[in-house]
Amino acid sequence: MRRIVLIFSLLLAVVAVPTGAHDRNCHEGKHHHCQDRECGSRINYRISGMTVYYGDKEVKGASTINFEILGNGYAKDTWEAYFRGEKIKGASANSFKSLGWGYAADTWNVYFDGKKIKDASVNSFQVLKDGYAKDTWNVYFEGKKLKGAFPNSFFDCP
Repeated sequence: MRRIVLIFSLLLAVVAVPTGAHDRNCHEGKHHHCQDRECGSRINYRISGMTVYYGDKEVKGASTINFEILGNGYAKDTWEAYFRGEKIKGASANSFKSLGWGYAADTWNVYFDGKKIKDASVNSFQVLKDGYAKDTWNVYFEGKKLKGAFPNSFFDCP
């Protein structure tokens, strides 16, 4: 009986996450002001019974018992990390986290929109704002290296 109550409580906690929780961070509904790029979007993860959905699409193989919504279209369970309902190839679910502005990371890699950013340094990676990020060696815009930009002199403007 305790197990059923625990499972029900976990499911209720996941399902009860409001879809508009990040809407208060939006200014006039424009996505470029939102740290969570899903801001204002009606598409999100949902659980029904033993199935996880992203929008109208079933998230294949996802475990409902420990499914965690991370934001920015990212989610994870014990075994896999997901972006917009699709498994992220090679991602480590154990250490996977959303960083904001479409970026995510695990112990070994950095991702943008669910795709690995080649040669990005996890240990020095910093998300700035409006899609920009940097590490020790490169500056990125929406996951792509900016040629000619220097990380040590690249900062957000107030």
